[in-house]
Amino acid sequence: MKSYIKSISLGASALVAVAALQSCALEEPFGLQGEGELSMRLVIDSDVTRAQLNEQELADKCVVYISGSKGLMRKYVGLSNLPERETLAQGHYVAEAWTGDSVPASFDSKFYRGYQPFDVSAGLNEVKLTCGIMNVVASIDAATIDESLIKDFSVTVENSTGSLTFDAGNYRDAKGYFMMPFGADGVRESSLKVTVKGSNIAGDPFVKEKVITDVKSAHEYVLGVSYNPENPDPEGGGYITITIDERENLVSDTVAIFAAPAIDGVDFDIEKQIVGNPGQFAGEKVVKVIAFNEIRSFTLQCIDMASLNLPAQQIDLKNCTDEIKATLNSAGITWDKTVTPVTGYDGIMRQLSYIRFSSHYLNNLPERATEYIIRLTATDGSGKTTTRDLRIAVGEEAIVYDDPIIVDDPVDPNNLMAVGSRSATLTVSLTDESVVNPGVRYREEGTSAWLTVPIAATRASAKYTVTLTGLKPSTRYEYQAVAEGFVSESMYLSTESEYVIPNASLEEWGTYTASTMLGKRTVIFPGTSRDTNFWDSGNEGAATANKVVLDKSSDMVGSGQYSARLASTAALGIIAAGNMFSGSYVKTDGTDGVLSLGREYDGSHPAKVRVKANYRPGGSVTIKSGNEKYVDITEGGTDHGQIYVALTTAPIEIRTKASNRKLFPATKLNEDGEAAEDYDKVVAYGQVTWDAAFGPDGGLATVEIPFEYHDIARTQKPRYLVIVASASKFGDFYCGSSSSVMYLDDFELVYE
Repeated sequence: MKSYIKSISLGASALVAVAALQSCALEEPFGLQGEGELSMRLVIDSDVTRAQLNEQELADKCVVYISGSKGLMRKYVGLSNLPERETLAQGHYVAEAWTGDSVPASFDSKFYRGYQPFDVSAGLNEVKLTCGIMNVVASIDAATIDESLIKDFSVTVENSTGSLTFDAGNYRDAKGYFMMPFGADGVRESSLKVTVKGSNIAGDPFVKEKVITDVKSAHEYVLGVSYNPENPDPEGGGYITITIDERENLVSDTVAIFAAPAIDGVDFDIEKQIVGNPGQFAGEKVVKVIAFNEIRSFTLQCIDMASLNLPAQQIDLKNCTDEIKATLNSAGITWDKTVTPVTGYDGIMRQLSYIRFSSHYLNNLPERATEYIIRLTATDGSGKTTTRDLRIAVGEEAIVYDDPIIVDDPVDPNNLMAVGSRSATLTVSLTDESVVNPGVRYREEGTSAWLTVPIAATRASAKYTVTLTGLKPSTRYEYQAVAEGFVSESMYLSTESEYVIPNASLEEWGTYTASTMLGKRTVIFPGTSRDTNFWDSGNEGAATANKVVLDKSSDMVGSGQYSARLASTAALGIIAAGNMFSGSYVKTDGTDGVLSLGREYDGSHPAKVRVKANYRPGGSVTIKSGNEKYVDITEGGTDHGQIYVALTTAPIEIRTKASNRKLFPATKLNEDGEAAEDYDKVVAYGQVTWDAAFGPDGGLATVEIPFEYHDIARTQKPRYLVIVASASKFGDFYCGSSSSVMYLDDFELVYE
């Protein structure tokens, strides 16, 4: 088990979380370890007065997120849980961090946020994430106030959710921190109202107001309040003038707080026993000590000094006499009092030292039935102390076996579905079949109550699965293997996020102008911007014939004012299916369409899609000549409607032109019995088909479409969400009824 050093440099102006990995190589104590490793440095900047939270509280409150193209990848709560190095697949990522207290208005609580895109390539990747103050800061320029001219004054600064008042008791040095709230339109407020009250030189009371517009976070607005007898205010307020001086905050002093010394084994896990028989230990065992401050003392402590060939029960290697050092050296224990300074990648100096237990020393320990324990304690110049036990088993009877229950790491690149948004499946094995009441307990990190799932074990060495349920999305959980008399070290997992479908209730609609073979046409689409819309349809292709196959409707709605109405129609004897899909209409190829199905997605694994629908199939179906073999509807019969959903690793191109037709690869073979192109990009698929009416007359009914996950879901995360609805299922083949109608509203992903 590796030990880690974390450094945190923080204060009124900065908080820095730096980690320096202790490698297992003596000659490269801070060397690289593999490919695609991320080492993160976190900086929190502020120049204003010290916040109410102290440095440790800021570190504990800090939440760090790492997201990639597939959504949230890592979440860490508290800088103590930020790993020294994180292995990530090569690619593009974004790091975000928050800390402090987000309150509407305060004289001492501040809030910080950082955002930093970065790329991970082979080897070590170092990222600096700077968190700037998110507050808007207000203060008073004391030099502008003459209390002999402005009496009994107060200055109130406010937004819609909070206010602060400066008066004679605090205006000289107080600073106010404001978190600007979001309005009902989802836009953050950008103005502060300033109200000055008091009496002027004549003793007349006054109230003077001013609004500061376009305020920015990390900016300080210094308010000047002055008496100007030469410029009377015709609108009231006497001779009082309010001036605004906008200043951008700067970084000032730094206070450094470093972690305690780290003690670790080199090329062995110091948490586990060193095991051997007398005369059969091979090679020395080396223990490494790293400290950010000077190593003030390093002690060995034991109970049975005689058996361990030690001259005393407690020895301070840093401060022992030369005689004791010589005695230890002759026994086979060496430690150099002169520590080696080492510079980490962050530029901060450490002190590195090693204590060596030679094979000669180990091979001369007497065999016995219990293990030997040598307690190692390092203390640095600031008084921080770390203690680790070196455990030595000489002979078979002294061996303490590993944990009786082993839980595999759920972050397995070959099982990406092990952890969802609301549940997680763990693989567990028993090494001791005599263990009583084995199980796994878990809790949300930072909470106190545990939930326990028993393991229905019957024999050792077998693999069992345990499912943790009732989890929250985007949350880090702590879990442990447990049994009577046994609790493992804590392990951690982070649940997936849950994706919310944009414009799911279909309240947003817009138009754009498209060029067709017959001139420019106005095209309706679900959304407000062609650059950001989630949904699209075949309206652009149908516009050539002045047809609309998708439009908003208030006839049947689930929530809000509108639903989507998909209406099949016919032009020049050709069926145009009423349709809607996630993706974009790319172009019209003659009278055929080219589509791109799928919108970018967060990589989560929903169980199904839920939607409210009403479908009324039309009759008098027409079949385009030559396409009979592709459809299961009959000439003159009733139409079929369909909704299908999919999760894919890339957008899927659709072409309806017969000469180069390419439809969605719902199965391994396409409509001509050939291998379906892009089937290997489909992570999950589901569909519902209606060959009769669905839903009550004049109303919507709920339908759920389960996802069936393919084998590649274990090794590839979905990156795109596909939803396709058609009032005429075989519209791609220009077959169906011109009177089929489907209504849809309130799409949502369901997670289990």
